Amino acid sequence: MLIMSIFLVLTVVFIIGTAIYLNYKKKNSNSNLKQNDNKEVKEKGKKKSKKQLADILKIKIKDNIIAIDNRYSTIIRLGNIDYNMLSIKEQDSIENVLIQTALAIDYPTQFFSTTEFIDTSKVISLIQQNRTNNQKIQEYQNYLIKYLKNLMENRTISVVKNYAIISYDGLYENAIEELNRKALSFKGNLLRAKIECEILTEDELYNLIYRELNKNSALNISKLKEGGNLYVGKKQKSKTK
Repeated sequence: MLIMSIFLVLTVVFIIGTAIYLNYKKKNSNSNLKQNDNKEVKEKGKKKSKKQLADILKIKIKDNIIAIDNRYSTIIRLGNIDYNMLSIKEQDSIENVLIQTALAIDYPTQFFSTTEFIDTSKVISLIQQNRTNNQKIQEYQNYLIKYLKNLMENRTISVVKNYAIISYDGLYENAIEELNRKALSFKGNLLRAKIECEILTEDELYNLIYRELNKNSALNISKLKEGGNLYVGKKQKSKTK
């Protein structure tokens, strides 16, 4: 009878102890889950706040080169010529140069055209750098600056811009030399056809990508480089008009 009582007491103690242990373990596991969740939320928040162009579009821009994986590209802005205003002899000469240029291209090359709003900021900057003490000239300069600013801010005039994308597949160290060589050769050939070209700088590359993603936006390019929104919504677009 005594043995039965002892076993009964031990059983009750074991059941109570098991219940206490399970309850304690459950509380610890819940607290660990909460801590892990908080850490994940903080890490996600940090990652979101530090998203850059390379994280979103998977591209990197350095100097005048765009990198996508192991493909490196340089973008060249193509100048324009008034072909119809040339004589027949000049037209034939330009056609021959363009044919020779096309035949000489043995590397990945793409061409694209886009519509861009007129940008008078460079002209305004030149006028501001060449100020004079002559009062009449100053008045004319101020009038011209105001006119050019209104022309750019109203965004009613657009122009068609043409670009050539020259690419190279391989190592970055080799890409710099190869792309410079190919770009200079390409520019030299087109110059024979009286077509002036410019290799886009790092800022101009950012600007081009930003404009293509936000056709109706007038936001500053610094918003993109500081990790700002790459895409402008309808509300933001309406504010810029």
